Amino acid sequence: MAAAAPVPGTGSRISRQHCVAIAVLAALAWIAPAGAHTPLDPAIVAEGHPTAHTQDHGDMIWPPQPRGITNVTSRADTGDRARLAKAQEKLAAALERVALVGPDVRQALGNRYTRIAVQQHAGKDGTPAEPVLVYFSHATNSTVEVAMDRQRVRSVHRVSAAEYQPEITDEEVTEAEGIARSHFAGLGEERVAQLEAFGILAYKPTGSGFYDTRVLYISFHPDNDSFPEYAAWVDLTNRRVIRTLIE
Repeated sequence: MAAAAPVPGTGSRISRQHCVAIAVLAALAWIAPAGAHTPLDPAIVAEGHPTAHTQDHGDMIWPPQPRGITNVTSRADTGDRARLAKAQEKLAAALERVALVGPDVRQALGNRYTRIAVQQHAGKDGTPAEPVLVYFSHATNSTVEVAMDRQRVRSVHRVSAAEYQPEITDEEVTEAEGIARSHFAGLGEERVAQLEAFGILAYKPTGSGFYDTRVLYISFHPDNDSFPEYAAWVDLTNRRVIRTLIE
């Protein structure tokens, strides 16, 4: 993780959480309606390039540490992270309530979708960053980006699953895990019920690129330090298992 730049004239460093919090307040000041007496709670999720596929590992230790290391003192302020995450979710929910009123948004999302994140895209001329709601729609098999202009929808952009897919959510992993467990149980593989599941976004086995649908790789391990005993490629768009591996 890149270190934050020193503040001019002080020589001190700003934590990543404080930088994000400042960006959050600036974004909220921009999207709040004129004359509003109670602004929305400050929050925004700063995302990297859309092809980076970074997943939220907020529950993990930073910087990464060797397995088995002892006598480590964590300097991360988990309280600040928790408060910021809560505020982010409140803002995302507030933006979503406005977005879902629009017929274009409802048509693009269909009746089954998951919200991935709220991104910020600052204007090239230095204008304040606008919030963009990012979804994956299982109903329309596409990534949907909803750009907000203050408290209205400015644009709705759809990208096919084969062209681009954002990172997966915990809810998607849970759904894919259930489909995979049911599949293995139907094969008489009772051992799976005793194993822990992990999930990542799957890519095509040959060449590069995304699957034509929303596919998650679900693996089952005795613990997080063990090799998988079972694995399944779960197509969430069609809610089916397309491939399995049993060790």
